[in-house]
Amino acid sequence: MPIPLARPPETNKMPPTKTPTSSLSGSHATYFSLLRLTVITTTATKLAIKRVWYRTLAGIRRMFSGSASPETSTTRPSHFASVPMEVLEMIIVHLIYDTRSLIACSLTCYSWYTVTVHHLHHTLITQTYHPHPDSKLKWPKPLCDVYKLGLFPLVKKFHICGADYSYHRLFSPELFSRYTLRHFTAFTNVRELGIDYLDIPSFIPRINRYFGHFLPTVHSLALREPKGSRRQIVYFIGLFRHLEDLKLLYDKVNSQGEPTDDPTLVPPFIPPLRGQLTVTSFTRVGILKDMINLFGGIRFRYMSLFNVVGMRLLLDACAETLETLRLHPSDPRGKELSPSGSQVPTGNFAGVSSIRDFDLSRNKFLQTLELTAHDIVCALSQAGSLDTATDHFAYALSTITSPVFTEVAVFYRDCDFFGVIHSWPNFGILRPLSPGYIAREASCFDRKFKAFRAMRKIRDFQLVLCADTWDVVGEYTVGVLKQAVAAEKVKRGFDDTFLEPLVIHRPRGSCFQGMECYAPFYEPWIPL
Repeated sequence: MPIPLARPPETNKMPPTKTPTSSLSGSHATYFSLLRLTVITTTATKLAIKRVWYRTLAGIRRMFSGSASPETSTTRPSHFASVPMEVLEMIIVHLIYDTRSLIACSLTCYSWYTVTVHHLHHTLITQTYHPHPDSKLKWPKPLCDVYKLGLFPLVKKFHICGADYSYHRLFSPELFSRYTLRHFTAFTNVRELGIDYLDIPSFIPRINRYFGHFLPTVHSLALREPKGSRRQIVYFIGLFRHLEDLKLLYDKVNSQGEPTDDPTLVPPFIPPLRGQLTVTSFTRVGILKDMINLFGGIRFRYMSLFNVVGMRLLLDACAETLETLRLHPSDPRGKELSPSGSQVPTGNFAGVSSIRDFDLSRNKFLQTLELTAHDIVCALSQAGSLDTATDHFAYALSTITSPVFTEVAVFYRDCDFFGVIHSWPNFGILRPLSPGYIAREASCFDRKFKAFRAMRKIRDFQLVLCADTWDVVGEYTVGVLKQAVAAEKVKRGFDDTFLEPLVIHRPRGSCFQGMECYAPFYEPWIPL
Protein backbone atom coordinates (compact mmCIF):
# COMPACT_ATOMS: atom_id res chain seq x y z
CA MET A 1 0.00 0.00 0.00
CA PRO A 2 1.46 3.29 -0.98
CA ILE A 3 2.36 5.88 1.76
CA PRO A 4 0.81 9.37 1.14
CA LEU A 5 3.20 12.24 0.91
CA ALA A 6 3.23 14.96 3.66
CA ARG A 7 1.36 18.16 2.81
CA PRO A 8 3.51 21.27 2.97
CA PRO A 9 2.63 23.82 5.73
CA GLU A 10 0.41 26.79 4.77
CA THR A 11 1.95 30.23 4.80
CA ASN A 12 0.31 33.54 5.89
CA LYS A 13 1.45 35.40 2.84
CA MET A 14 -1.35 37.09 0.98
CA PRO A 15 -1.37 36.81 -2.75
CA PRO A 16 -0.22 39.97 -4.47
CA THR A 17 -2.97 42.32 -5.46
CA LYS A 18 -3.07 44.53 -8.46
CA THR A 19 -2.70 48.23 -7.77
CA PRO A 20 -5.65 50.08 -9.26
CA THR A 21 -4.79 52.80 -11.61
CA SER A 22 -6.19 56.38 -11.24
CA SER A 23 -9.55 56.92 -12.80
CA LEU A 24 -8.57 60.56 -13.68
CA SER A 25 -7.14 61.33 -17.00
CA GLY A 26 -4.30 63.79 -17.60
CA SER A 27 -6.70 66.63 -18.48
CA HIS A 28 -8.43 66.33 -15.10
CA ALA A 29 -5.13 66.53 -13.17
CA THR A 30 -4.18 69.70 -15.03
CA TYR A 31 -7.55 71.26 -14.18
CA PHE A 32 -7.17 70.71 -10.42
CA SER A 33 -3.63 72.01 -10.47
CA LEU A 34 -4.81 75.24 -12.05
CA LEU A 35 -7.65 75.47 -9.51
CA ARG A 36 -5.24 75.19 -6.56
CA LEU A 37 -3.00 77.82 -8.10
CA THR A 38 -5.98 80.16 -8.55
CA VAL A 39 -7.05 79.77 -4.89
CA ILE A 40 -3.54 80.44 -3.63
CA THR A 41 -3.20 83.50 -5.86
CA THR A 42 -6.59 84.88 -4.79
CA THR A 43 -5.82 84.40 -1.09
CA ALA A 44 -2.43 86.07 -1.42
CA THR A 45 -4.03 89.00 -3.24
CA LYS A 46 -6.65 89.44 -0.54
CA LEU A 47 -4.03 89.38 2.21
CA ALA A 48 -1.94 91.95 0.35
CA ILE A 49 -4.96 94.20 -0.14
CA LYS A 50 -5.90 93.94 3.55
CA ARG A 51 -2.35 94.71 4.58
CA VAL A 52 -2.23 97.80 2.40
CA TRP A 53 -5.68 98.89 3.60
CA TYR A 54 -4.91 98.58 7.31
CA ARG A 55 -1.59 100.37 6.89
CA THR A 56 -3.36 103.17 5.03
CA LEU A 57 -6.06 103.34 7.69
CA ALA A 58 -3.46 103.55 10.46
CA GLY A 59 -1.70 106.32 8.60
CA ILE A 60 -4.94 108.25 8.24
CA ARG A 61 -5.61 107.90 11.94
CA ARG A 62 -2.13 109.08 12.82
CA MET A 63 -2.49 112.11 10.58
CA PHE A 64 -5.82 113.11 12.14
CA SER A 65 -4.47 112.55 15.66
CA GLY A 66 -1.55 114.84 14.94
CA SER A 67 1.14 112.16 15.30
CA ALA A 68 2.05 111.66 11.64
CA SER A 69 5.46 112.89 10.57
CA PRO A 70 5.61 115.74 8.00
CA GLU A 71 7.70 113.58 5.66
CA THR A 72 5.14 110.76 5.32
CA SER A 73 1.93 112.77 5.74
CA THR A 74 -0.01 113.63 2.61
CA THR A 75 -2.10 116.21 4.45
CA ARG A 76 -1.25 119.19 6.60
CA PRO A 77 -0.04 117.96 10.04
CA SER A 78 -1.94 118.94 13.19
CA HIS A 79 -0.69 121.99 15.07
CA PHE A 80 -1.12 120.14 18.38
CA ALA A 81 1.63 117.69 17.41
CA SER A 82 4.16 120.52 17.16
CA VAL A 83 3.57 121.78 20.72
CA PRO A 84 6.59 120.88 22.89
CA MET A 85 5.80 118.53 25.74
CA GLU A 86 7.11 121.02 28.32
CA VAL A 87 4.74 123.72 27.08
CA LEU A 88 1.86 121.25 26.98
CA GLU A 89 2.46 120.26 30.60
CA MET A 90 2.46 123.93 31.63
CA ILE A 91 -0.90 124.39 29.90
CA ILE A 92 -2.47 121.38 31.56
CA VAL A 93 -1.24 122.44 35.03
CA HIS A 94 -3.53 125.48 34.84
CA LEU A 95 -6.52 123.16 34.26
CA ILE A 96 -5.93 120.52 36.94
CA TYR A 97 -8.93 121.75 38.96
CA ASP A 98 -11.27 121.82 35.95
CA THR A 99 -12.34 118.26 35.20
CA ARG A 100 -14.39 119.11 32.13
CA SER A 101 -11.49 120.95 30.52
CA LEU A 102 -9.17 118.03 31.26
CA ILE A 103 -11.58 115.61 29.57
CA ALA A 104 -11.77 117.88 26.51
CA CYS A 105 -7.96 118.07 26.34
CA SER A 106 -7.65 114.28 26.63
CA LEU A 107 -9.81 113.88 23.50
CA THR A 108 -7.61 116.20 21.42
CA CYS A 109 -4.87 113.73 20.48
CA TYR A 110 -2.72 111.02 21.98
CA SER A 111 0.02 113.34 23.22
CA TRP A 112 -2.52 115.50 25.07
CA TYR A 113 -4.14 112.39 26.51
CA THR A 114 -0.87 111.13 27.99
CA VAL A 115 -0.43 114.44 29.85
CA THR A 116 -4.00 114.76 31.16
CA VAL A 117 -4.69 111.14 32.15
CA HIS A 118 -2.58 111.46 35.33
CA HIS A 119 -4.68 114.40 36.51
CA LEU A 120 -8.02 112.85 35.55
CA HIS A 121 -7.45 109.70 37.61
CA HIS A 122 -5.38 111.27 40.36
CA THR A 123 -8.09 111.01 43.07
CA LEU A 124 -10.47 108.16 43.88
CA ILE A 125 -13.39 108.52 46.31
CA THR A 126 -15.62 105.73 47.58
CA GLN A 127 -18.29 105.55 50.28
CA THR A 128 -19.07 102.76 52.69
CA TYR A 129 -22.67 103.95 52.83
CA HIS A 130 -24.94 105.66 50.33
CA PRO A 131 -28.75 105.98 50.35
CA HIS A 132 -28.95 105.04 46.68
CA PRO A 133 -28.01 101.38 46.03
CA ASP A 134 -26.92 102.09 42.45
CA SER A 135 -24.56 104.88 43.45
CA LYS A 136 -21.37 105.19 41.44
CA LEU A 137 -19.45 105.91 44.64
CA LYS A 138 -20.75 103.11 46.85
CA TRP A 139 -18.14 100.65 48.08
CA PRO A 140 -16.66 98.68 46.32
CA LYS A 141 -17.89 99.76 42.85
CA PRO A 142 -15.21 102.45 42.27
CA LEU A 143 -12.50 99.89 43.06
CA CYS A 144 -13.94 97.39 40.57
CA ASP A 145 -14.19 100.03 37.83
CA VAL A 146 -10.61 101.20 38.32
CA TYR A 147 -9.40 97.60 38.43
CA LYS A 148 -11.09 96.74 35.12
CA LEU A 149 -9.54 99.76 33.40
CA GLY A 150 -6.08 99.15 34.89
CA LEU A 151 -5.87 102.66 36.40
CA PHE A 152 -4.59 101.70 39.86
CA PRO A 153 -1.04 103.01 39.22
CA LEU A 154 -2.47 106.49 38.46
CA VAL A 155 -4.38 106.89 41.75
CA LYS A 156 -2.39 109.05 44.17
CA LYS A 157 -5.20 110.13 46.53
CA PHE A 158 -7.63 107.58 47.94
CA HIS A 159 -10.48 108.51 50.26
CA ILE A 160 -12.90 106.08 51.93
CA CYS A 161 -15.61 108.32 53.32
CA GLY A 162 -18.84 107.93 55.23
CA ALA A 163 -21.80 109.78 53.81
CA ASP A 164 -23.37 110.91 57.08
CA TYR A 165 -22.50 110.57 60.74
CA SER A 166 -26.00 109.35 61.63
CA TYR A 167 -25.78 106.61 58.98
CA HIS A 168 -22.07 105.91 59.09
CA ARG A 169 -20.72 102.41 58.80
CA LEU A 170 -17.45 101.44 60.40
CA PHE A 171 -14.68 100.54 57.99
CA SER A 172 -13.82 97.00 59.07
CA PRO A 173 -12.85 93.63 57.50
CA GLU A 174 -16.57 92.86 57.12
CA LEU A 175 -16.59 95.11 54.04
CA PHE A 176 -14.04 92.92 52.25
CA SER A 177 -14.64 89.90 50.10
CA ARG A 178 -11.97 87.89 48.32
CA TYR A 179 -12.30 90.00 45.18
CA THR A 180 -12.61 93.29 47.05
CA LEU A 181 -9.42 92.58 48.97
CA ARG A 182 -7.60 91.81 45.72
CA HIS A 183 -8.75 95.15 44.27
CA PHE A 184 -7.96 97.02 47.48
CA THR A 185 -4.41 95.70 47.66
CA ALA A 186 -3.73 96.78 44.06
CA PHE A 187 -3.18 100.41 45.13
CA THR A 188 0.58 100.68 45.00
CA ASN A 189 1.18 104.41 44.39
CA VAL A 190 -1.20 106.09 46.85
CA ARG A 191 0.46 109.04 48.60
CA GLU A 192 -2.56 110.52 50.42
CA LEU A 193 -4.99 108.23 52.26
CA GLY A 194 -8.20 109.23 54.04
CA ILE A 195 -10.49 106.86 55.96
CA ASP A 196 -13.71 107.60 57.84
CA TYR A 197 -14.71 105.66 60.95
CA LEU A 198 -11.82 103.21 60.81
CA ASP A 199 -12.32 100.27 63.19
CA ILE A 200 -8.67 99.63 64.06
CA PRO A 201 -9.20 96.79 66.62
CA SER A 202 -11.01 94.67 64.01
CA PHE A 203 -7.92 94.71 61.75
CA ILE A 204 -5.41 93.71 64.44
CA PRO A 205 -3.35 91.48 64.29
CA ARG A 206 -3.76 90.99 60.49
CA ILE A 207 -3.47 94.69 59.76
CA ASN A 208 -0.59 94.26 57.30
CA ARG A 209 -2.76 92.05 55.11
CA TYR A 210 -5.10 94.98 54.47
CA PHE A 211 -2.82 98.02 54.67
CA GLY A 212 0.65 96.63 54.00
CA HIS A 213 0.68 97.84 50.38
CA PHE A 214 0.09 101.45 51.54
CA LEU A 215 2.94 101.57 54.02
CA PRO A 216 5.89 102.38 51.69
CA THR A 217 4.13 105.14 49.69
CA VAL A 218 1.66 107.03 51.90
CA HIS A 219 2.90 110.46 52.98
CA SER A 220 -0.41 111.95 54.18
CA LEU A 221 -2.99 110.25 56.42
CA ALA A 222 -6.44 111.59 57.35
CA LEU A 223 -8.59 109.79 59.94
CA ARG A 224 -12.12 110.87 60.80
CA GLU A 225 -13.24 109.58 64.20
CA PRO A 226 -11.11 106.41 64.28
CA LYS A 227 -12.29 103.71 66.65
CA GLY A 228 -9.77 102.21 69.05
CA SER A 229 -7.67 102.90 72.10
CA ARG A 230 -5.04 105.61 72.04
CA ARG A 231 -2.21 103.07 71.73
CA GLN A 232 -3.98 101.31 68.84
CA ILE A 233 -4.42 104.60 66.97
CA VAL A 234 -0.77 105.54 67.52
CA TYR A 235 0.24 102.03 66.39
CA PHE A 236 -1.72 102.48 63.15
CA ILE A 237 -0.08 105.86 62.53
CA GLY A 238 3.34 104.31 63.17
CA LEU A 239 2.82 101.75 60.40
CA PHE A 240 3.48 104.42 57.76
CA ARG A 241 7.23 104.84 57.81
CA HIS A 242 7.27 107.90 55.48
CA LEU A 243 4.28 109.75 56.95
CA GLU A 244 4.63 113.55 56.87
CA ASP A 245 1.07 114.97 57.18
CA LEU A 246 -1.55 113.85 59.71
CA LYS A 247 -5.22 114.79 60.18
CA LEU A 248 -7.33 113.72 63.17
CA LEU A 249 -10.86 115.00 62.61
CA TYR A 250 -13.85 114.78 64.90
CA ASP A 251 -17.27 116.25 64.13
CA LYS A 252 -17.98 117.34 67.69
CA VAL A 253 -16.31 117.52 71.07
CA ASN A 254 -16.78 114.23 72.90
CA SER A 255 -15.64 113.85 76.50
CA GLN A 256 -16.10 110.08 76.77
CA GLY A 257 -13.45 108.08 78.59
CA GLU A 258 -10.62 106.23 76.90
CA PRO A 259 -11.11 102.50 76.16
CA THR A 260 -8.87 99.86 77.71
CA ASP A 261 -5.36 100.12 76.33
CA ASP A 262 -2.61 97.61 75.60
CA PRO A 263 0.78 99.04 76.72
CA THR A 264 2.68 96.29 74.87
CA LEU A 265 1.50 97.55 71.47
CA VAL A 266 4.48 99.47 70.08
CA PRO A 267 4.55 101.16 66.62
CA PRO A 268 6.91 99.37 64.21
CA PHE A 269 8.26 102.63 62.72
CA ILE A 270 8.87 106.24 63.73
CA PRO A 271 7.38 108.41 60.98
CA PRO A 272 9.02 111.79 60.25
CA LEU A 273 5.84 113.90 60.87
CA ARG A 274 7.41 117.09 59.54
CA GLY A 275 4.57 118.40 57.38
CA GLN A 276 1.06 119.48 58.32
CA LEU A 277 -1.03 118.60 61.37
CA THR A 278 -4.79 119.21 61.31
CA VAL A 279 -6.85 118.53 64.44
CA THR A 280 -10.53 119.44 64.97
CA SER A 281 -12.84 119.00 67.99
CA PHE A 282 -10.20 116.89 69.68
CA THR A 283 -10.25 115.85 73.35
CA ARG A 284 -8.13 112.66 73.39
CA VAL A 285 -4.96 114.21 74.80
CA GLY A 286 -3.56 110.74 75.53
CA ILE A 287 -3.07 110.15 71.80
CA LEU A 288 -0.93 113.29 71.55
CA LYS A 289 1.14 112.29 74.58
CA ASP A 290 1.75 108.77 73.23
CA MET A 291 2.78 110.18 69.85
CA ILE A 292 5.33 112.45 71.48
CA ASN A 293 6.69 109.71 73.74
CA LEU A 294 6.76 106.81 71.27
CA PHE A 295 7.89 108.83 68.23
CA GLY A 296 10.52 110.82 70.09
CA GLY A 297 8.62 114.07 69.56
CA ILE A 298 6.76 115.64 66.66
CA ARG A 299 8.19 118.17 64.22
CA PHE A 300 5.27 119.67 62.27
CA ARG A 301 5.90 122.88 60.32
CA TYR A 302 2.21 123.68 59.78
CA MET A 303 -0.63 123.21 62.27
CA SER A 304 -4.36 123.84 61.90
CA LEU A 305 -6.10 123.62 65.27
CA PHE A 306 -9.74 124.01 66.24
CA ASN A 307 -11.42 123.02 69.51
CA VAL A 308 -8.32 121.13 70.62
CA VAL A 309 -7.83 120.07 74.23
CA GLY A 310 -4.06 119.92 74.48
CA MET A 311 -3.27 122.83 72.17
CA ARG A 312 -0.56 124.01 74.53
CA LEU A 313 1.07 120.56 74.38
CA LEU A 314 1.23 120.69 70.58
CA LEU A 315 2.63 124.22 70.45
CA ASP A 316 5.39 123.36 72.89
CA ALA A 317 6.25 120.09 71.12
CA CYS A 318 6.75 121.95 67.82
CA ALA A 319 8.42 125.02 69.32
CA GLU A 320 11.52 124.65 67.11
CA THR A 321 9.80 123.71 63.85
CA LEU A 322 6.40 125.45 63.62
CA GLU A 323 6.27 128.00 60.78
CA THR A 324 2.54 128.48 60.11
CA LEU A 325 -0.29 128.31 62.64
CA ARG A 326 -3.93 128.28 61.57
CA LEU A 327 -6.25 129.30 64.38
CA HIS A 328 -9.51 128.20 62.80
CA PRO A 329 -11.07 124.96 61.58
CA SER A 330 -9.51 123.73 58.40
CA ASP A 331 -13.01 123.18 56.97
CA PRO A 332 -12.72 119.37 57.00
CA ARG A 333 -15.35 119.06 54.28
CA GLY A 334 -13.34 121.32 52.01
CA LYS A 335 -15.51 123.39 49.75
CA GLU A 336 -18.04 120.60 49.74
CA LEU A 337 -21.32 120.70 51.60
CA SER A 338 -22.61 118.77 54.55
CA PRO A 339 -25.23 116.05 53.95
CA SER A 340 -27.93 118.46 55.10
CA GLY A 341 -27.08 120.78 52.22
CA SER A 342 -25.47 123.65 54.12
CA GLN A 343 -21.87 124.48 54.85
CA VAL A 344 -20.52 123.46 58.21
CA PRO A 345 -20.48 126.44 60.61
CA THR A 346 -17.08 127.31 61.90
CA GLY A 347 -17.87 129.32 65.03
CA ASN A 348 -15.21 131.02 67.09
CA PHE A 349 -11.66 129.90 66.37
CA ALA A 350 -10.91 129.89 70.10
CA GLY A 351 -13.23 126.92 70.63
CA VAL A 352 -12.58 125.09 73.89
CA SER A 353 -9.08 126.57 74.24
CA SER A 354 -8.38 129.24 76.80
CA ILE A 355 -6.67 132.48 75.99
CA ARG A 356 -3.44 131.29 77.66
CA ASP A 357 -3.18 128.48 75.13
CA PHE A 358 -2.41 131.10 72.47
CA ASP A 359 0.93 132.03 73.97
CA LEU A 360 3.38 131.84 71.02
CA SER A 361 6.48 133.14 72.75
CA ARG A 362 8.25 129.75 72.52
CA ASN A 363 7.74 129.31 68.77
CA LYS A 364 10.91 130.99 67.52
CA PHE A 365 10.45 130.22 63.80
CA LEU A 366 6.80 131.21 63.37
CA GLN A 367 6.25 133.08 60.10
CA THR A 368 2.49 133.22 59.42
CA LEU A 369 -0.79 133.25 61.32
CA GLU A 370 -3.99 132.25 59.54
CA LEU A 371 -7.69 132.65 60.29
CA THR A 372 -10.96 132.79 58.36
CA ALA A 373 -13.08 135.81 57.61
CA HIS A 374 -16.09 133.91 58.91
CA ASP A 375 -14.44 133.65 62.34
CA ILE A 376 -14.02 137.42 62.43
CA VAL A 377 -17.66 137.95 61.47
CA CYS A 378 -18.85 135.57 64.21
CA ALA A 379 -16.62 137.23 66.77
CA LEU A 380 -17.78 140.73 65.79
CA SER A 381 -21.44 139.71 65.94
CA GLN A 382 -21.13 138.00 69.34
CA ALA A 383 -18.85 140.47 71.12
CA GLY A 384 -19.87 143.80 72.47
CA SER A 385 -16.82 145.68 71.19
CA LEU A 386 -14.07 145.32 68.63
CA ASP A 387 -11.43 144.70 71.29
CA THR A 388 -13.44 141.89 72.87
CA ALA A 389 -14.07 140.27 69.50
CA THR A 390 -10.38 139.91 68.69
CA ASP A 391 -8.95 139.35 72.17
CA HIS A 392 -7.70 135.79 71.49
CA PHE A 393 -5.98 136.74 68.26
CA ALA A 394 -4.68 139.99 69.72
CA TYR A 395 -3.16 138.09 72.64
CA ALA A 396 -1.50 135.64 70.24
CA LEU A 397 0.00 138.57 68.27
CA SER A 398 1.28 140.22 71.42
CA THR A 399 3.17 137.08 72.50
CA ILE A 400 5.01 136.48 69.22
CA THR A 401 8.77 136.84 69.59
CA SER A 402 9.82 135.16 66.35
CA PRO A 403 12.15 137.40 64.31
CA VAL A 404 10.87 135.91 61.02
CA PHE A 405 7.16 136.58 61.60
CA THR A 406 5.90 138.58 58.61
CA GLU A 407 2.23 138.08 57.66
CA VAL A 408 -1.35 137.36 58.69
CA ALA A 409 -3.45 135.49 56.12
CA VAL A 410 -7.25 135.76 56.13
CA PHE A 411 -9.15 133.15 54.11
CA TYR A 412 -12.44 134.04 52.45
CA ARG A 413 -14.60 131.07 51.52
CA ASP A 414 -17.68 130.71 49.33
CA CYS A 415 -20.08 131.60 52.13
CA ASP A 416 -18.30 134.93 52.66
CA PHE A 417 -19.41 136.26 49.27
CA PHE A 418 -23.01 137.36 48.80
CA GLY A 419 -22.88 136.77 45.05
CA VAL A 420 -21.93 133.07 45.28
CA ILE A 421 -24.58 130.43 45.88
CA HIS A 422 -23.19 127.92 48.37
CA SER A 423 -26.25 125.72 48.92
CA TRP A 424 -26.88 122.48 47.11
CA PRO A 425 -27.70 121.86 44.28
CA ASN A 426 -26.77 125.33 42.95
CA PHE A 427 -23.42 125.69 44.68
CA GLY A 428 -20.69 127.49 42.78
CA ILE A 429 -23.18 129.56 40.75
CA LEU A 430 -23.15 133.34 40.68
CA ARG A 431 -26.30 135.33 41.32
CA PRO A 432 -27.08 139.02 40.69
CA LEU A 433 -27.09 141.24 43.76
CA SER A 434 -29.56 143.98 44.52
CA PRO A 435 -28.26 147.38 45.70
CA GLY A 436 -29.23 146.44 49.24
CA TYR A 437 -27.09 143.29 49.24
CA ILE A 438 -24.19 145.17 47.69
CA ALA A 439 -24.35 147.72 50.51
CA ARG A 440 -24.48 144.94 53.14
CA GLU A 441 -21.46 143.21 51.65
CA ALA A 442 -19.53 146.48 51.59
CA SER A 443 -20.45 147.05 55.26
CA CYS A 444 -19.11 143.59 56.19
CA PHE A 445 -15.80 144.30 54.47
CA ASP A 446 -15.60 147.67 56.24
CA ARG A 447 -16.04 146.07 59.67
CA LYS A 448 -13.35 143.49 58.91
CA PHE A 449 -10.88 146.16 57.83
CA LYS A 450 -11.48 147.96 61.13
CA ALA A 451 -10.56 144.73 62.92
CA PHE A 452 -7.44 144.38 60.76
CA ARG A 453 -6.32 147.90 61.60
CA ALA A 454 -6.81 147.22 65.31
CA MET A 455 -4.61 144.11 65.03
CA ARG A 456 -2.01 146.07 63.09
CA LYS A 457 -1.53 148.37 66.08
CA ILE A 458 -0.34 145.41 68.17
CA ARG A 459 2.35 144.18 65.79
CA ASP A 460 3.61 144.84 62.28
CA PHE A 461 2.55 142.33 59.64
CA GLN A 462 1.62 142.10 56.01
CA LEU A 463 -2.08 141.36 55.54
CA VAL A 464 -2.90 138.74 52.88
CA LEU A 465 -6.49 138.21 51.69
CA CYS A 466 -6.91 134.75 50.18
CA ALA A 467 -9.95 133.64 48.17
CA ASP A 468 -10.24 129.97 49.15
CA THR A 469 -13.12 129.19 46.78
CA TRP A 470 -14.25 126.96 43.94
CA ASP A 471 -12.12 127.43 40.87
CA VAL A 472 -15.21 128.23 38.79
CA VAL A 473 -15.86 131.36 40.87
CA GLY A 474 -12.23 132.19 41.59
CA GLU A 475 -12.03 135.12 39.21
CA TYR A 476 -15.21 136.63 40.63
CA THR A 477 -14.15 136.27 44.29
CA VAL A 478 -10.71 137.74 43.65
CA GLY A 479 -12.38 140.68 41.90
CA VAL A 480 -14.65 141.29 44.90
CA LEU A 481 -11.67 141.31 47.27
CA LYS A 482 -9.78 143.75 45.04
CA GLN A 483 -12.82 146.03 44.94
CA ALA A 484 -13.00 145.94 48.74
CA VAL A 485 -9.30 146.87 48.99
CA ALA A 486 -9.83 149.71 46.52
CA ALA A 487 -12.81 151.02 48.54
CA GLU A 488 -10.77 150.90 51.74
CA LYS A 489 -7.96 152.76 50.00
CA VAL A 490 -10.35 155.54 49.01
CA LYS A 491 -11.99 155.72 52.44
CA ARG A 492 -9.01 155.51 54.82
CA GLY A 493 -5.96 154.99 52.64
CA PHE A 494 -2.89 152.87 53.19
CA ASP A 495 0.47 153.99 54.55
CA ASP A 496 3.39 152.64 56.54
CA THR A 497 1.14 151.99 59.55
CA PHE A 498 -1.17 149.79 57.48
CA LEU A 499 0.22 148.45 54.22
CA GLU A 500 -2.06 147.66 51.30
CA PRO A 501 -3.20 144.01 51.58
CA LEU A 502 -2.18 141.39 49.05
CA VAL A 503 -5.00 139.51 47.27
CA ILE A 504 -4.41 135.93 46.12
CA HIS A 505 -6.53 132.95 45.09
CA ARG A 506 -6.16 129.37 46.25
CA PRO A 507 -8.36 127.33 43.90
CA ARG A 508 -10.33 124.32 44.96
CA GLY A 509 -11.23 121.66 42.41
CA SER A 510 -14.77 121.33 41.13
CA CYS A 511 -16.87 118.18 41.24
CA PHE A 512 -16.16 115.41 38.79
CA GLN A 513 -18.16 115.50 35.60
CA GLY A 514 -21.48 113.75 36.05
CA MET A 515 -21.02 113.62 39.83
CA GLU A 516 -22.78 116.88 40.76
CA CYS A 517 -25.66 114.93 42.29
CA TYR A 518 -23.25 113.40 44.80
CA ALA A 519 -21.73 116.68 45.93
CA PRO A 520 -23.50 116.74 49.31
CA PHE A 521 -21.81 113.46 50.22
CA TYR A 522 -18.24 114.40 49.27
CA GLU A 523 -15.90 114.97 52.17
CA PRO A 524 -12.39 115.26 50.71
CA TRP A 525 -10.14 116.48 53.49
CA ILE A 526 -7.07 116.16 51.32
CA PRO A 527 -6.36 119.51 49.59
CA LEU A 528 -6.36 119.29 45.82
